[in-house]
Amino acid sequence: MQLDAGQQRVLMALGVLGVVLLAGALALMRVEGLGFGDALYFSVVTMSTVGYGDVVPRTGAGRVVAGLMIMTGVGSFMSAMAATSDHLLTRREQKARLEKLNMVIGVFFSEAGTRLLRTCALLDTDLEGLRARLPQADGWSEQCFRKYAASMAGHGYTIRLDAEALEGMKAFLAEKSPLLIRLLENPNLLEHEAFTDLLWAVLHIKEELEFRFDLAALSDADAKHVCGDVERAYRLLARQWLEYMRHLKANYPYLFMTAAHRNPFREPKPD
Repeated sequence: MQLDAGQQRVLMALGVLGVVLLAGALALMRVEGLGFGDALYFSVVTMSTVGYGDVVPRTGAGRVVAGLMIMTGVGSFMSAMAATSDHLLTRREQKARLEKLNMVIGVFFSEAGTRLLRTCALLDTDLEGLRARLPQADGWSEQCFRKYAASMAGHGYTIRLDAEALEGMKAFLAEKSPLLIRLLENPNLLEHEAFTDLLWAVLHIKEELEFRFDLAALSDADAKHVCGDVERAYRLLARQWLEYMRHLKANYPYLFMTAAHRNPFREPKPD
C-alpha cells in the first residue's frame, strides 16, 4: 500500500525519534550501568521534557549523554508529535470535505445523474448483454459490488443513434444546466477529479446537442461525434454511479434502498 505524504512524514519523524530514543537508552546502559527498562524510562521522560528526577545520571559521561538527548531528543519528540497531530487533523478535514463532496454527488444523481444514466443505458447497443453479466443485486454484498465493477470495466458502452432520445436528453440537460453549473462551482470538487471530469463531460454533451438544431438530420461525421461524446459520459456516469452506490450502502442504508430500486441498468420494478 502506497503511503501519502502525511503518512510518510509521520513515519519518518517517528523513525528518527525511535533511533534517538534507542541510542540514548543504550548509551545510558553502558555508561551508567542501568538496566534497559530504567534507561529507556529515563530517555522517555527526558526527551518528553517531563523529568521526574527519580532516575538521574550519576557519572560525567551519563550527564553528557543526557545533555545530548535533551538537545536532539526533545526536538525529535516535538517533531514527531507535531507531524502526527498535523496528519490526524488533515485526515479529519479531508473526511469532512469528502462527506460534503458525497452530498454533492448525491444531489447530482438524485436530480439528474440517475435519469441521464438510464437514458444512456437504453441507447446501449449491448444493454441486454450487460444486464446478463451483472449479478442479481438484491443483497448488494461486497462481492456483488466487485462483480458489478468487473462487468462495467469490460463493457464497451457503445450507443445507437436515436434522434428522439437525444432530443429528450437535450431538453433535460438544458433544464438541469443551472444545477450542473452550481455543482461545478463547489470548491469541494477539487478533492474529486473523476466527478469533475464527469460534470464537464455532461456539460459538453449539452453544448454539442444544443449546437445541432436537427438531430434527426445529422451527417455521419456529426452522428459519430455526438455518439462518441455520449459514450464517454456514459462510461464516466456508470463508474461514478457504482462508487456512489457503495457510499450509500455503507453510510445511508435507507437512501441506498431507494437508489437500488432505481437501478438504471435493470428493468424498472413495479411499485
